[in-house]
Amino acid sequence: MSIIDQTHFIFTCPKCGQTEVVLLLDKGSNYSGSCWQFGKECKLFDVEWSGGREKEPEVVKAVCKNCGEIAKVDQRY
Repeated sequence: MSIIDQTHFIFTCPKCGQTEVVLLLDKGSNYSGSCWQFGKECKLFDVEWSGGREKEPEVVKAVCKNCGEIAKVDQRY
C-alpha cells in the first residue's frame, strides 16, 4: 500500500484566532482502491468527523476548545 492522495484540513477560530492543521492520507493502491485515514483528534478544536476508509473524510462540525466558537474549516489537497 502506498499514499495515493492526501488532504489538509485547516481549522481557524474566527473569534480568538487559533489555527490547527490536520493531514489525512489515502493509503491505497490500484488493486485495492482507496483506504482513507479516519479523522484525527485535534488539540485546539473539538471536531466531529465522517467518512474514512472508502469515503474521503469530511468535517461535520468543529468547535474551538478555547472559546466555544464554531471554527472555519478549509480543505486543501
